[in-house]
Amino acid sequence: MGFRLLRFAFLFFFTSSVFAQNFLGVAPSSYGGTQSIYLNPAFATDSKYGFYFNIGAGNAHLDNNYVRYKAPFSLTSLVLKRVPGQYKLSDGAVLFRPEYLEEINNGKRKNATAWTDLRGPSLMVQLGDRAAIGLTTRLRATAQIKNASESLMSVVRAGLEDEKLYNIPSRDNLFNINTNTYAELGLTLAAALIQNEYQQLSVGVTVKRLQGITAGYLRNNGLSYRVLSDTAQSNSYYMQVDQLNADLGYTTYLQDRGRSVTLRQLFDGNNPGRGWGADLGFSYQLKSADNPADYAFRLGVAITDLGSVRYRDDQYVQQYSVNTTNQRFTSSDFNNASGSEGIADVLRTKLNLTEANNRGRFTSGLPTALSVNADINLGSGLYVTGTILQDLRSKDAISIRQPSLIAVTPRLETSAFGVAIPLVVLNNAFMAGASIRVGPVFLGTDNLFGMIGSNSNKLSPRGADVYAGLAVASLRRKP
Repeated sequence: MGFRLLRFAFLFFFTSSVFAQNFLGVAPSSYGGTQSIYLNPAFATDSKYGFYFNIGAGNAHLDNNYVRYKAPFSLTSLVLKRVPGQYKLSDGAVLFRPEYLEEINNGKRKNATAWTDLRGPSLMVQLGDRAAIGLTTRLRATAQIKNASESLMSVVRAGLEDEKLYNIPSRDNLFNINTNTYAELGLTLAAALIQNEYQQLSVGVTVKRLQGITAGYLRNNGLSYRVLSDTAQSNSYYMQVDQLNADLGYTTYLQDRGRSVTLRQLFDGNNPGRGWGADLGFSYQLKSADNPADYAFRLGVAITDLGSVRYRDDQYVQQYSVNTTNQRFTSSDFNNASGSEGIADVLRTKLNLTEANNRGRFTSGLPTALSVNADINLGSGLYVTGTILQDLRSKDAISIRQPSLIAVTPRLETSAFGVAIPLVVLNNAFMAGASIRVGPVFLGTDNLFGMIGSNSNKLSPRGADVYAGLAVASLRRKP
């Protein structure tokens, strides 16, 4: 069971077009518009724009500490379907060999995150010189594996056919899998509590109404398994689960009637999940002696994504406590399963879980994090920003988590143009990004290595990231 469900998530991370919400080349800037208030809602009062309308923006991100990407073509080529012909099969499908993903065997627990963040029509308006208001729409989808053992991930990667893995007992697998897809409608209010020619102290809060579309989790409290060869059938292999103690929850809302995920779910009364969330932040500016309209130094501190989505629906929500022994799983058990919801249904059948066992409800937490941002104005439009994002969720929580990171971002910007180079440490790996902004329109990545890396240039990335946005805006009127 652990094999097939984890393998699905693993393949999802590395073969789908879904690649966090960080926008590090844009969000710390005073020209970030509504993108900045996701980092800290108090930054709304710091905006250079009097009016900012986000037409649409999106971010796709993946990261892991288990494998390096070593294919002879880049992830960008793979996603855009521009892989050279010599790496394709006769039917045009890409021949993705196992050696294209190199294991990182260092004895540490393994984590992986795939995250999309689609930001719909959003508005931010300055209310005089001391306050601002924002209204935002957003769609977020995340899948994560946390705390998986190297031995289990090796089974995930190699499948059941690797003889080196046969009949080796494994008992240390206290991993978690969490997925959540939800829409949010946010209202941001920010105001300057202190404002003079020397300094400014602002506070901001965003309140979010959440519509949960689909979610799932597997919280494994104890799994003992072996990979065995089936003596009754040649070339057949299976996972023998000797003992499993876990909590399983998932929704079937999308599977029912083949529904799709769109921002319309904000207004769909049939969604199985409901919830509230909030961001709270403070911003302190030390004004520039040469230009009081700008700052010499800014410090921002925020707690983002407080809250949760409660999934409760007799028709679409499944939740079970599992305590079983002597179960056998093969790859063929899941041949007809469609998506994560279909896989979860197969698990329910194999484990003999019935409606009598179904609690019909669970709560999935938001990726609560501490956001610290320090920005130094070096003059002539040159800035250097330091950013810390720290996950605040416990390791066994039923929750999506913000991947913790440290970043330093030098940037050069004017009202008409901006460039930034985020330098990021994430999952104990270094990555460098790049972004460009023309007016309020931007394109960037927080992991350029992941977008261009391949075995040919020896970059061997452990993830990828890309973001872009289209907006219209007008600058603040000068006093």
